[in-house]
Amino acid sequence: MDDEERNPFTLPSDEEVFKMRDEEKRRKKEYRETQSKLKVWEKTTRGKLPTGAERLRQLIGEEAAAKPKTRKAKVKGEGSLAKQPDALERRGERECMADFLAKKKEMFYTQLSLDVKREEIQKLQDKATQKEEALRRSEQKLEEDAIRFDTFLKENDKRAHDAVKEAEAATKKKNDKVQEIKRLNQQLQAVSSEMSKQREALDDCLKYREFLDGLTPEVHFEENKKLKAERQEARRQRRIAKRVEAEETRRRDDYEHELAAAQAAAASPKRKGKKNKVAPESPKVKPPDPVDAADFEDEPLTSSDEECPMYFKQPRQLLDIFEELEEQNLFLIQNCQETERQVEELKQHFADTRTETDAKATSQRKQIRELNKAIDEEEAKKEKLELRMASAGTDSAQAELLRKLNDTTARVYEQCGFGDGGGQTLTMLADLEARLEQLLDHVETLPPDYVAKAEKYKEKKRRERNRIEAQKVADAEREERNRKSVERSMQAPKKRTGRMVMHRSRPPRKKVDVEVDEVNDDDKYLT
Repeated sequence: MDDEERNPFTLPSDEEVFKMRDEEKRRKKEYRETQSKLKVWEKTTRGKLPTGAERLRQLIGEEAAAKPKTRKAKVKGEGSLAKQPDALERRGERECMADFLAKKKEMFYTQLSLDVKREEIQKLQDKATQKEEALRRSEQKLEEDAIRFDTFLKENDKRAHDAVKEAEAATKKKNDKVQEIKRLNQQLQAVSSEMSKQREALDDCLKYREFLDGLTPEVHFEENKKLKAERQEARRQRRIAKRVEAEETRRRDDYEHELAAAQAAAASPKRKGKKNKVAPESPKVKPPDPVDAADFEDEPLTSSDEECPMYFKQPRQLLDIFEELEEQNLFLIQNCQETERQVEELKQHFADTRTETDAKATSQRKQIRELNKAIDEEEAKKEKLELRMASAGTDSAQAELLRKLNDTTARVYEQCGFGDGGGQTLTMLADLEARLEQLLDHVETLPPDYVAKAEKYKEKKRRERNRIEAQKVADAEREERNRKSVERSMQAPKKRTGRMVMHRSRPPRKKVDVEVDEVNDDDKYLT
């Protein structure tokens, strides 16, 4: 074999493979475009297209012309395979071109897969190296962290042990304080319960005392007041006597002191070296004046805060008073019962009367509505008649109404300050209307506060007149009721036959103190 021959099993490069694929796509596209432009009878079948073997021969021939290099290829058991066209033709006779292309494609895919796997293996080896280095650094850091963590654990255990000791001590103190609080709460509850009982008993006693004071005669209080005043005066006199005695003692001591000083001064020599031939005279000291008790009359009266003794010493005294009052008030009780019966009858009569009055008022209101409706109808008729009368002339009744209207208008005309109202009615009404409009315009110019105050004053006067009239009516009604009441009281009482039902007073209730054992909730649940 010639050295210029190429080994057919040499894998083409990637550029050649992609170039062949692109060339094939381009050729197929051109063929389709050309076939689409041809007529039906001009189109050929797929068998006229160049086969893959022919395209391979063309490609090999082009590569051989471009690269005249040769190479020997040895095949095991058969020697080298020639790459010349004759050899390819002989080989094409022995082997199908499709199998050759399939093998070629399989070899290409295998080589491509091998290259990709090599690249991936290299990348994985690089990544494994990096991971090993990172793992080594991480292990070193973990060892350092483990050492620091062990140190932290030791310190934390020590702090936890100390904290447990402190917590145990604090818990013990807390339990002691809790027990002390429970004991004090129990004592406080017991004292509060006792205070509540004593307070209730005190309130009851004060109520009883107030009740008994209300039943005590005034003579007893007056006697106690006199005795208290006498005791206060006696204490005052004793204090005055003590003050007088103390003042006399003080004055006597002063007199004796002055007398002793005067005697000592008289006994001493006037000059040195001269003898006293004459006995010294007794000193002249004025004796103290007697103490007058009237000087201490400003001593105030003081109270000893003594309680006034109770009038009632035995329960029988109270029962005797109740029996006496009951005997004295039998007539009053009878009269009260009779009055209650009359009041009940009056209430029933009032209810019946009110019901009848409401019914009558309803019917009266209905009649009023009907009458108002009839009045409206009559007014309409009146207006029609007035129109007819105005057209037909006036009669005596019309003349009377006009005269009254003229008189009223003239009186209002004079009160408004227009002078004598002897003019025509229409003229006076026109003047009054003009004056009213003038006054209304003047009112609008006045301050609102002044107008409101004037309105309130007029309204107050009107209400005052209404109130006086209503008061007069109420006074008349009250006088009538009083007169009727006096007449009823002057009448002879009705005598009843048979036994009267008398109400006896209720006996006093005995209060029983029920002692409730108060148990603390904590002790109840703990025990």
